[in-house]
Amino acid sequence: MVSIPEYYEGKNVLLTGATGFLGKVLLEKLLRSCPKVNSVYVLVRQKAGQTPQERVEEVLSGKLFDRLRDENPDFREKIIAINSELTQPKLALSEEDKEVIIDSTNIIFHCAATVRFNENLRDAVQLNVIATRQLILLAQQMKNLEVFMHVSTAYAYCNRKHIDEVVYPPPVDPKKLIDSLEDGLITLMDQVVSLLRQGKEFFEQYVPPTMPLQILFL
Repeated sequence: MVSIPEYYEGKNVLLTGATGFLGKVLLEKLLRSCPKVNSVYVLVRQKAGQTPQERVEEVLSGKLFDRLRDENPDFREKIIAINSELTQPKLALSEEDKEVIIDSTNIIFHCAATVRFNENLRDAVQLNVIATRQLILLAQQMKNLEVFMHVSTAYAYCNRKHIDEVVYPPPVDPKKLIDSLEDGLITLMDQVVSLLRQGKEFFEQYVPPTMPLQILFL
């Protein structure tokens, strides 16, 4: 049986949410435990006057990466920060970056999500639902994709005492939800917590059966 480090040897990983709590932990663990991973493409948007590269560098300079810096001082060479806005059409990727991602990516970790309980539903749907759909559309074009690991937003299906390894039917059809958002009708639903929590899970039903999708519920 192939070990985890052996599996990741020479592989190219695409990671969203790398500046968030879970994403940065995953990035550190991946680079430290799988030192022969080829590269990690990190999709990051510009924010507060910082470029994607500056935001990633701020994360890498944190205490979380102290051990990795000691064990592998050159680990930064494997990280490629790519300017992207997940809520924009085609993830706002440049044609050059898109081509590299499509040609090279073997594994996707989709960790980006909003986890605020008081998030405006419009913003939550854009990040948790529309962004996931955009990434799925991109993944369908990838030539060497082996795994699409989708990490749910926090407290998905928190109304259930037991969660089976299935995707439950959403309370609202995802297409109708997006259409309502685009038509400006969603403001009446801003307090619907179940939609906010389950937004990213909607699109499992739209994923092609050939896509190697995995879902991690938090």
